[in-house]
Amino acid sequence: MADDGIGCRMLTITTLFLLGVFLAAEFYRFKHRITGSIREIRQLDGDPTGLMGARLQVITPEAGEITAFVSGCQMCVCRVEIGETVSLVPGPDGYVMKSPWISRRRHCACPKGVAS
Repeated sequence: MADDGIGCRMLTITTLFLLGVFLAAEFYRFKHRITGSIREIRQLDGDPTGLMGARLQVITPEAGEITAFVSGCQMCVCRVEIGETVSLVPGPDGYVMKSPWISRRRHCACPKGVAS
């Protein structure tokens, strides 16, 4: 019986720790984001389908023109289009597009096998 109380406390502490790490990461991403408008979408070399993602040319008021990566999944779910305003966050190899928590568009699943 004593183990149940310790296990419950450990689960609570672990959950609170993970929630704290998540909130800290989201705050960091929010604080370091750059917002801009998509000027050009370029497919990655060797990927004619666009399923691996693309490079975006984004015009921002803060930093001018920036190249950012967007994954194939984000291109489908977020329906990335030229002229759309997107948020960018620093990634391991430059900037990456930050997906919104709630999509602005309904019925935004890609047709099977199509990335854009």
